[in-house]
Amino acid sequence: KNCKIIRHQSFDDFIKTKKNKRIILLTTKAKKNYYNFDFKKNDTILFGRESAGVPDSVHEIADARLKIPISKNTRSLNVVTSISIVLSEALRQNNYYNM
Repeated sequence: KNCKIIRHQSFDDFIKTKKNKRIILLTTKAKKNYYNFDFKKNDTILFGRESAGVPDSVHEIADARLKIPISKNTRSLNVVTSISIVLSEALRQNNYYNM
């Protein structure tokens, strides 16, 4: 009801549906931490593949690029873990848990 998951045939088809909506990319290449970001209800949050992230063309269309800070001794986070961390914060900021 409150979270819509849609599978698009192509990335171009996906982009066409995002006019006037922000695309937020989670990437290890970002400078800004996810917890210092103001998530909005209509944001689309993108996560790349664990092995390679996303192509440069996706970085170019993103309205914001965010990272999850990790210890220097940690190689990476599993993508499902990353999704859980960031979506939980986005939902918290938008009062999802108080509905």
